[in-house]
Amino acid sequence: MKIGSINIDKPLCLAPMEDVSDTPFRRICKEQGADLVYTEFANCEAIVRNVKQTMEKIQVHDGERPVAIQLYGSGEESLEQAAGIAQNAGADFIDINCGCWVKKIACRGDGAGLLRDLNKFQAVVESVMRGTDLPVTVKTRLGWDETSFAILEVAPMLEAAGVQALTVHCRTRKQGYTGKADWSWLPRIKEVSKIQLIANGDITTPEDAKACFDLGCDGVMIGRGAIHSPWIFRHMRHYIETGDLLPEPPLEERIHMCIRHLRDSVAFRGSRGVPAFRRHYAGYLKGVRNIANLRKDLMGHLEVEPIVERLLRFLEEYKADPGQAA
Repeated sequence: MKIGSINIDKPLCLAPMEDVSDTPFRRICKEQGADLVYTEFANCEAIVRNVKQTMEKIQVHDGERPVAIQLYGSGEESLEQAAGIAQNAGADFIDINCGCWVKKIACRGDGAGLLRDLNKFQAVVESVMRGTDLPVTVKTRLGWDETSFAILEVAPMLEAAGVQALTVHCRTRKQGYTGKADWSWLPRIKEVSKIQLIANGDITTPEDAKACFDLGCDGVMIGRGAIHSPWIFRHMRHYIETGDLLPEPPLEERIHMCIRHLRDSVAFRGSRGVPAFRRHYAGYLKGVRNIANLRKDLMGHLEVEPIVERLLRFLEEYKADPGQAA
């Protein structure tokens, strides 16, 4: 798959996830085999106004390249300006969020709300392309609801506009994250458009990734599966190349990865880093018996060092007696 000067065969992509896909997590996933990573979505109006928290979202670093900055909004002038700012921030390409299903965003015409007005959808894309010399990609959904699947109109529209790749989360806006992603739309999209297609939605195992490639996709994008297993990217690549499944990393490797990720999160987010990190404990500790007390202890701390001490103590207890560690 080629996006500008980026050329990667069957790329495995880290999805843009609000409050998750920050610099520390993108670096972890990159180290674990992610080929392309995307920032959290950033509001174009906030970028133009230079809002500190939003500008932090679009910070990128050489260790995570290639990286896309994802923008959202529907104000054409602001999107054009934000695209230029994102280019100057060091993005390798710009991705437009046309798929966020959250009510406060979609129902005001941003994100997936654009699926109800394809003329506006096209105008949004063109405004971003006017503001940058970088390649532009789009992420969207199948449609607004089960009565309005717009994707077969959207894909050729974007191809004609010069968009270089399209990521499709295979649910409607109405579904949110409920129900099952419908991958049967993927080959149908390839039938109506030659745009490079990245599959998204319920891709959580190596077998899922291979199945999407077998349906004709050029790339796959992993979201919640990466939160639960940042190492999923190297497991997927190994399976695609060999047909063999790798075992889960040993607990010692996972705990030390967790500690480094936690320290990086706090260095990046400051005091917000510890509570923001809580969603990651389940992934790093999954499959380990008797972790209820450990997770309760971890959730009770607001400082890094007590958490690190508790994790290392648990690891030593686990090595001594895996069945009794707590």
